Amino acid sequence: MSRIARLEPHVIAEARRILSDVDHVTDPVATARLLPAEVYTSQAFWQFEKEAVFSREWLCVGHVGEVPEPGDQLPMTIIGEPIVLLRDTAGGIRVMSAVCRHRGHPIFGGLAAERREAEGKSLTCVSSTRMVCPYHNWQFTLDGKLVAAPSMTATVPVKRLRETIRLPQIRHEIFHGLVFINFDDDAAPLAPTLAKMDEELRTFGIPELVPLKPVEFKDQKWNWKIHHDNALEPYHTSYVHRGVHEAAPAKNARFITFDEGDGQVMHPTYLLDENAGLASTDGRRTTQIIPGLGEEQRRRVMFASIPPMLFSILQPTFVQLAFIHPNGPGSMNLRRVNLYPKSAVEEPGFHEAYEKFMERKALAIHQDAVTTAAVQEGLNSRYAPRGPLSWMESNIPQLNTWLLTRYQKALEELDD
Repeated sequence: MSRIARLEPHVIAEARRILSDVDHVTDPVATARLLPAEVYTSQAFWQFEKEAVFSREWLCVGHVGEVPEPGDQLPMTIIGEPIVLLRDTAGGIRVMSAVCRHRGHPIFGGLAAERREAEGKSLTCVSSTRMVCPYHNWQFTLDGKLVAAPSMTATVPVKRLRETIRLPQIRHEIFHGLVFINFDDDAAPLAPTLAKMDEELRTFGIPELVPLKPVEFKDQKWNWKIHHDNALEPYHTSYVHRGVHEAAPAKNARFITFDEGDGQVMHPTYLLDENAGLASTDGRRTTQIIPGLGEEQRRRVMFASIPPMLFSILQPTFVQLAFIHPNGPGSMNLRRVNLYPKSAVEEPGFHEAYEKFMERKALAIHQDAVTTAAVQEGLNSRYAPRGPLSWMESNIPQLNTWLLTRYQKALEELDD
């Protein structure tokens, strides 16, 4: 029996009721409507969505440069699942469950998490040749094999435990240096769905870019889909980001066609001039253009979602990644990582310029946070609207198409 079939009957009934009113949500923007408000607010729908989307789709969890050396381990929790992204002794990337095979204590949780927090390392990798559970000191190698289990010999010989116990490996794909996982071993491969993103990223050299220190925003008070909607549409930038976003004005936005089977939603906005990107702090570029970019890429910012968990901004000078970790229908954590060319990071004065940029960026992040939290509040209203949309919101029906395909597929499987 599939996980979705094990959902409570009232959850399935609620999902069916909500999704019975989706006419025109995937129309061209001129006639498109928003999804029903309860898609963003209902706890029952969130329970359905976790199985219909997050248990089946490719989830972006990090960049290969976040675990640069053998032994580097980056723990995280994805939809309630403690996992670890690591680089093994052979230099390969692995993703596996981070739940100890003894009593279920998360290997990087509890007191181990407290220590990392106290040391300011909760968002960065730890480095060791082993993974050690803080509960009873069971120890695992970087390929997940058990190597130590103190005081167990009187019950079960440790040799036998070593032969049978291993941390579950989680299926993953690496796409241009971005690590995606899938909890569904039968899911179709990721890469064929990302042909448009593949074309865009070929010149960016994402695997070689250097990730700077991540920043986490916990318990953000809006639905994960609102985050994608807001980040994709340029309509709000002239108003919410007045004085911040002028280098890439909304009137310069263009929209890429969304085709059946697409796994990305994208749109470029063209810069006023090549030297005034969104990474600018004083009207001029603060660092060098990424080597290899084409002429058009040097003149635009590409906003791109790979739902459900990645939103990216591809600028001529850097790449911003936002990893979206939902906690419920109205709450999510957000982990941001900025990537730069190694040569840029090593430039004299880079880090001072970067600090200025981050100060300026903090204003835009705050503006978006206040705005999207307010949208979430409005969608809880009995008077929540369903549109109409501006031409500058053309990506919203595209994301609706991606979502509705997955919602309806899950319900159809229950009917088979």
